[in-house]
Amino acid sequence: MNIDLPAGVRTFSRAETFEIKQIIKKINNVFEQWAYEEIKLPFFEYLSVHSRGLDEEITGKSFKIVDRSSGEILSLRADFTAQIARYYSSLKNKELPKRYYYTGTIFRYSPPKGDNLWEKVQTGIELIGSRSLEADAEVIAVASQSLKTLDIKNFQIDINNTRIFSTLKELLQITEEEYSAFMEYVKNREIYNLKRFISKKNIGGSLKDFIIELPKLQGNISLINYLTDKYSIKGITEIFNQLNQIYSILKEYELSEQIVFDLGEPKEISYYTGIVFEIFIKDFKKPIGHGGRYDNLISKYDGDVPATGFAFDVLSMWEYLRNSNLIREKNYKDFFIIDITPDKKLAYRLGKHLREKGYKVGRDIINRDFKESLRFAFNNRYKKVIVIGLDSTEKSIYIYSTEENFERKSIQEFLKEV
Repeated sequence: MNIDLPAGVRTFSRAETFEIKQIIKKINNVFEQWAYEEIKLPFFEYLSVHSRGLDEEITGKSFKIVDRSSGEILSLRADFTAQIARYYSSLKNKELPKRYYYTGTIFRYSPPKGDNLWEKVQTGIELIGSRSLEADAEVIAVASQSLKTLDIKNFQIDINNTRIFSTLKELLQITEEEYSAFMEYVKNREIYNLKRFISKKNIGGSLKDFIIELPKLQGNISLINYLTDKYSIKGITEIFNQLNQIYSILKEYELSEQIVFDLGEPKEISYYTGIVFEIFIKDFKKPIGHGGRYDNLISKYDGDVPATGFAFDVLSMWEYLRNSNLIREKNYKDFFIIDITPDKKLAYRLGKHLREKGYKVGRDIINRDFKESLRFAFNNRYKKVIVIGLDSTEKSIYIYSTEENFERKSIQEFLKEV
């Protein structure tokens, strides 16, 4: 009998699950401090509805099943933002702004090699109803505070604006096919191919210089100031001004040291329409979060409503925190009760009393030598073990803090202390 898992999924141990849960809990506490409210979304959507907000690449990676009641094709959730856009569009009361946060799994196929998983755990926020740069700055500030809460200090937020590329497409007057090739050259930093591309289009002057320079444009606010002084290109200058404005707001949030502008890095998701960002840790190989503005996504369902948001890749964060020894909480339980008397009634009553006080309490339900049960308890992260009946009386209990060290106390004395 095959009991293996598919290549793109994995099981997390009890300790790992606890660690991941603690990370999510701390992040979600920050979200709630900023007045975001949790929303639970379904695992399944109609493919025709879910894909309305997604490009073909993401839709092509989604996992599809058949609705046994209707025969329609369903999709496992491939993206939270598209789901929330669909959900918001279904509301009768669309009073704005809306601040949502979510936690859960998205499902996308990737070649099953290395640590590529088909299940990605995300937690993130969506701020619906504002076109202002203040909204974009808010979601970046929320992400930053979340990282600091986890003791992650060496992070970097790479900011860009997708309007750079849509504006260049208009200025170059190129087809969709040409635009795809152009974006690949930029993404892969292929300066030679960019030069060849614009040479064929007879592009000259400052526009030519800017395009050739684009893949190398990464730096702090001085880069944006340099570009503002050097180039005067229709539509592009306005974008430089926007980047400068959002930097000014983030400076008020005391985030200026974490901000990097990476103008030659297009984002993969097609629904972004303005400010976009990616979150990195400086000594970690993978991005741990991404987000941006998506002013046209909700209109694909109902209405014309601006929005912005971001999501953390929780498993990547967990991997970094674990490798850096920044996870300090352990999944300790408080008491393990071993009752070697025949009727076990005291164990029942004592366990009930301790749980009512908020303690985590387990009870030994396997018939074995109590020394073996002691070993089991400490191996399974119980802080203390209560043994009843060692001296053939229920008046005293033995409280072990290790397999060798214990205290003998009366029941009344113990209950007064806890």
